Amino acid sequence: MNRNTSARRRPGRRVAVAAGLVLALGLGAAAQATAQAAVPAPAKASAKASAASRSISGLNGDVVTQVADFYGAYVDAKDDAAGPDSALAKALRAHYLTPAFAKRLAAWEKKNNVDGVLRAQNVPVRWTVSEGGNGLEVVVTLTFGGGESPTTTTRLVVKQEPVGGISDIRTTNIAPVKTSAAVRSVSGSTGDSVTRVADFYGAYVDAKDDPMGPDAVLAKALRAHYLTPAFAKRLAAWEKKSNVDGVLRAQNVPVRWTVSEGGDSGEIAVTHTFGGGESPTVTTSLVVELEPVFGDVTDIRTTTTR
Repeated sequence: MNRNTSARRRPGRRVAVAAGLVLALGLGAAAQATAQAAVPAPAKASAKASAASRSISGLNGDVVTQVADFYGAYVDAKDDAAGPDSALAKALRAHYLTPAFAKRLAAWEKKNNVDGVLRAQNVPVRWTVSEGGNGLEVVVTLTFGGGESPTTTTRLVVKQEPVGGISDIRTTNIAPVKTSAAVRSVSGSTGDSVTRVADFYGAYVDAKDDPMGPDAVLAKALRAHYLTPAFAKRLAAWEKKSNVDGVLRAQNVPVRWTVSEGGDSGEIAVTHTFGGGESPTVTTSLVVELEPVFGDVTDIRTTTTR
């Protein structure tokens, strides 16, 4: 499990109705015992989010969101204090990379002795994913070092296939499109609680929303990495009883989500929006409670559904 860390998405099936939300209550009284980001025109943040609070938003089917999900969770997997979480890193690569590119990347890594996703032997302290000049390409900026170490920046172009899946990662000297109200950008900071929860939820939604069917391997690896063992066990028991996914508090996936600072230290607010189009829009607000030392999730509870 991650002991030191820091979001986002494969174009997926946009499920219409938030079925099962009436069951999406907390785990009970006994059970109820976080990247700085700027996203133009984000999904509505939680009630307590403000200009001064950190917030990360994601949109199902958005290329910038998908790549940020991948990079955020991948950095978490590589930055585990107990050592890299190889099971999670492997599951993420299998989900987000096309098989042909994954094979080519592995050969490149063997030759260069460098992680091909990060283009480095260590992990960044900050990262930003921005729209590129091509609609299927995004620019990933990774910042390494800080403190007593020199700060270095690596800029990558990540190419996405029209039907989903990353088919290329290459270094570039070209600056990303300047951020504006019309340019989408997602940023994360290693060790930040909001980033960490957004990484988890972004990648988890991707795993559940795979066009070929839920990616059970990735979902399981994410839960093993981000949830404490005690809470994971309690959550599984609640899910069996309620027939609802305990992480999302629903039987389907949201079309939009926002992760923000909570009202109390150690708590993060997560807002999911379900439906849209011809379907009614339902919003669920969750509170995610974190273990104070390592930042693992110790509780998820519903505050409102409307």
